[in-house]
Amino acid sequence: MSIGKPASKAKFVGLLTFKSEGPVHIGKEREGNVLYTLRLSDGHLLIPSSTWKGSFRALAEKLAPTLPMSDLERLAVERLMPAQRPEEAKRNVKDLLKEFLEALKGRPSNRFNPKDVREKLTSLGYEVEQELVEDKEWALVQYLCLYCPIGKLFGNWARAGSLRFFDTILTSDTQRRPGVGINRRTGTVQENVLYYVETSRARLKVPLVIVGEVDERGSTSAKLLASTLEAIEVVGLSVGGRKSVGLGLLTLEEARFHAFELGVGQDVSGIFLANPLKAPSMSLRDFTAWLRTH
Repeated sequence: MSIGKPASKAKFVGLLTFKSEGPVHIGKEREGNVLYTLRLSDGHLLIPSSTWKGSFRALAEKLAPTLPMSDLERLAVERLMPAQRPEEAKRNVKDLLKEFLEALKGRPSNRFNPKDVREKLTSLGYEVEQELVEDKEWALVQYLCLYCPIGKLFGNWARAGSLRFFDTILTSDTQRRPGVGINRRTGTVQENVLYYVETSRARLKVPLVIVGEVDERGSTSAKLLASTLEAIEVVGLSVGGRKSVGLGLLTLEEARFHAFELGVGQDVSGIFLANPLKAPSMSLRDFTAWLRTH
């Protein structure tokens, strides 16, 4: 790609089919001593998009630290990923604040480019004069959020994710599996604590549709998506509740992707944007190789 040429966004649709190795439990509510699974009013079981997104994200978070990345991407992963709340994220970046404020004043530092800092904060709606930025630590957190490869795919405090997972509707009868309460302090069974978990049956076909884009082929977020899909192909994916007792393990049986770059190659006239399924079909391995190449 020539210098100065804007990167072409890479868009795709993924059609995946899993097989459930065991029963699946997507928690809904508890009544008495029964943990019910999520279902529609017509009786079909539901794996919501949020469950898929959470399972993919959890795997991507494990893989992200192993990838080569820029200094700012590394900072974003190391400082933001462990934080569960904004207050924790702000504490994690406190030692970077002095350098960040120097950049806000227009002075280059080891980590931050003044022009980039001002451009990114402006895009987030900030008045970039230092004295006008009230919560400077939060501004720094949001700035790093824009560089986080996990956040680019799944969303974070500064941006929406670029991947969209569709709900999956399953046709299955249900069963109830008994369980007993465990005393977490002693690791022993609690007396008089018997409950039942409602699950699907095992060996179900579980389809998933993913629609998304990456900012550029060969980028860190594109490589992270490729690594996540490859890991799922090898080890499977766990969804829903009670994973510690073996529920919810899915293995990938089939995957097909339709991918293209906006306005590039066969999509120069935009035909794939209107109907991505017209783009040539790719296997998972072809798609992950495509994601990794510029």
